[in-house]
Amino acid sequence: MSQQQELSKETNHQSWREGFLRNTLILASVFGIVALIPAILSSTLFYSGIYISIYLLLLLATLLPVNYQVRTVLLIVLLYGLAVSGMTEVGILGDARLFMLGAITMSALLFSWRAGLVMTIIALLTYIVFGWLILNGEMSLTNPTAPAPNLNGWITASTSLLLLSVLVVNGIRLTQTEFRKAEDNTRSLLSELRKEQTYLEERVEERTQTLDKRTAQLRAVAEVGKSITSYRNLSDLLQQTTYLIHENFGYYHVGIFLLDNHKEYAVLTATNSEGGRRMLEKGHQLKVGETGIVGFVAENLQARIALDVGADAVFFNNPDLPNTRSEMALPLVATGQILGVLDVQSTEPQAFTEDDVATVQILAEQIAVAIQNTNLFSETEKALESARVAYGEFSREAWSKILRNQPKIGFIATPPTTLQTGGDAIEPSLAKAIDSGDLILSTDGLSISVPIKIRGQVIGAIRLKKPEIAEAWSQDETNLAITLSDQLSSALESARLYRESQQRAVRESLVSDISTRLSTTTTIDSILRETVQELGEALGNASVTFQLIDSSNGRRQFEDPEGGA
Repeated sequence: MSQQQELSKETNHQSWREGFLRNTLILASVFGIVALIPAILSSTLFYSGIYISIYLLLLLATLLPVNYQVRTVLLIVLLYGLAVSGMTEVGILGDARLFMLGAITMSALLFSWRAGLVMTIIALLTYIVFGWLILNGEMSLTNPTAPAPNLNGWITASTSLLLLSVLVVNGIRLTQTEFRKAEDNTRSLLSELRKEQTYLEERVEERTQTLDKRTAQLRAVAEVGKSITSYRNLSDLLQQTTYLIHENFGYYHVGIFLLDNHKEYAVLTATNSEGGRRMLEKGHQLKVGETGIVGFVAENLQARIALDVGADAVFFNNPDLPNTRSEMALPLVATGQILGVLDVQSTEPQAFTEDDVATVQILAEQIAVAIQNTNLFSETEKALESARVAYGEFSREAWSKILRNQPKIGFIATPPTTLQTGGDAIEPSLAKAIDSGDLILSTDGLSISVPIKIRGQVIGAIRLKKPEIAEAWSQDETNLAITLSDQLSSALESARLYRESQQRAVRESLVSDISTRLSTTTTIDSILRETVQELGEALGNASVTFQLIDSSNGRRQFEDPEGGA
């Protein structure tokens, strides 16, 4: 038991004693006046003075603010005095035994059982001394009505006092001992409860901190996931991801490795740290399945954690990252395919917990999906670009064919009339706009020539001219002309597509008609003759030749009767 606990125990016991003493003095003062009056009336003047003096001392002990020891000693002395006074007056048959037993009891209760034992010895000696004096005639009783003393009575009274005193003192001793044991047990239980309470509070605080950390991590995962979905460029996506993980989780190095096309090497693609940037400049890569934790994860598709990199045999000691004490690598897997590895490193040993692994695993899955989506977006863009290029080339070829096969078409509008231009001559500003593909503004600022482009190919131009008295073309008017040119380009392209669709429909209808007619013909000669005839008519009386060749029998030739061979 500690000194502080012992002091606290003594303080509590002493408080109980002081309260008991205070209540005893108050009760003695109240009931003492009741016993004092008949004692004065039945006693001599000398004893009346003694009783009054004792009562006054009792009042002083009750009312005056004296310390505990003085008041206790005074109470015991008063009880002992009353016992002695009673023995001198009536011997041992009066109230002397009660007062003497009271002095012994108060000594044991208010001091200790040892003090009660000492008081028992004093009381026994007092009985022996007074008994010897009275029995030998050395002292006579002051009360003439008191019975005559005898040796047997004194022996009996002394023995009874001794027996009662021993019983009282021993009972008090046992009670105090048990009380102290109970108090010790109570204190021990309270101490255990306090320890348990402290432990529970610490656990609650620890769990609260863990939950707060977990909540913050999940919030960070959500923020990182939300941020990385806005990127369409893979390089920007990976680089920004490393910065976001560093800022939200505090890892001093974050690196993202992607597998090469042959899945032989994990190539460092993005990082946040200075050492990582030096590694990027050197083209840092790790052999899959052979080099470092990253290589292990890339081959096995399982997360690996090195809480103490010095004790991990797989750890790759990188000179560009000398402060690494803990490392965690997680596979970036999407739709069952390994894309790369997320590598995070800390300067603290034992830096990663199971919750950290679970949280970063969620983040790794989001990164893998984002990488896959970015790759798909890039592939889609490439496919669309290829389609645009192919369509543009097809469109340019189609317009080139149209412009070659069709005479120059032009119109001039001078409100309220619109006329078609003739001849091969082209107005110089229009020719310049067609050749350069740029907007041409005349020197006087009254006319502009805007090229008409389809898929980057100039197919014509439109010239706008203001009257002589008008102002030069403003920027808004020029923008309007360019917009109209774009609209005209779209309309012409739509017309071409419509024309092609009509021609395709005619061809499909022709094929369907020929197939229908052929289905009603049963002989080979009729089928062949019908075929060349229908084709010749459909193609504008073109010459159509159809031959069946057999190496043994020569060949047969059929011609359109209206054409030539």
